[in-house]
Amino acid sequence: MRKIVFCTAIILILNSIIFIGNTHAMQNPWIDCGDDISCAAKKAGFNFPLRVSNYSARAMEDMIEMKFQLDKKRTVTIRKSVKFYNSGDNSGVYKNYPVLKDISLKNGVELSVRGNIRKFYVANFSAESGYYSIYCEKGMKIKDLEYLYSLIAEAEAPRFDGSETKTLEQLMDSRRVDGIVEPVYTQDCFPKTLEKKGVTKECFERANLGEDSICSLSQVKMIKEYYENGYKSDPLNNGEGDFCTK
Repeated sequence: MRKIVFCTAIILILNSIIFIGNTHAMQNPWIDCGDDISCAAKKAGFNFPLRVSNYSARAMEDMIEMKFQLDKKRTVTIRKSVKFYNSGDNSGVYKNYPVLKDISLKNGVELSVRGNIRKFYVANFSAESGYYSIYCEKGMKIKDLEYLYSLIAEAEAPRFDGSETKTLEQLMDSRRVDGIVEPVYTQDCFPKTLEKKGVTKECFERANLGEDSICSLSQVKMIKEYYENGYKSDPLNNGEGDFCTK
C-alpha cells in the first residue's frame, strides 16, 4: 500500500514539473501596447507609425501588429516584420481560402492575396523595408487594399526628422537688412519652377515647416534639390526658379 502511495506521489510530482515546463515553453511572445506605438517599436526593434486613429498595437521581437477600424463594420489588422516568415506571409492566418493569387495595384505593386471570387481576406507583400500582411475577417475589395497599402507606404516614407529639418533650415537663404541677418521664409513666395513640376504650394510650405506628410516622395526630393541648387543665383528673385521674398 505504501509503495502505491509513493509511486502515485512521484507521478503527480513529475506531471507538475512537465506542466510547469510546458507553460513556460508556451509563454506568449506578444506584449500589448494599447495606443503606444513607441512601446511596440521598442519591443520589435523598429518603428511602424501608421497614421490611423483608435488603434491597438502589440509587438514581439521583430514584429509589430496594429489593429484598427477600416469602417463602421470592419476591423483590419496590419503586421510588419523584418525577418522572413512562412513564405513571406506573417499574417498568422492559416485558413484555406478557395482563391490564392497575385494582383497588381494601380501603382504597379504586386500583392499576394487569399479569398474568394468576391472578396480578399488576407494580403501580403515584401519591400526593402520588411514584410507586410493585411487581414480583414469580413473581407476587402481592391479599393480597400489600395487605401491600406497607401497607409503602409506613407508610414515607411522618409520624413524630415529634427536633424533633417535643421539641415533644411541651413539650406534656406538669408539676407542682410541694416546689418541684421533676416531669414527668408519660403511661404512668402512659391517658386514657379516647382509649381511647373507638380509641387503644390501647400506641400512646399508644409515641408519647410518639417511636415511633409501631404507631399509625395518625388515632391520632397524636388524641394530639397531646389534648396540645394535652384535659388543660388539670386536669393531675391521673383519666383522664376530662385528663392524669393515679398
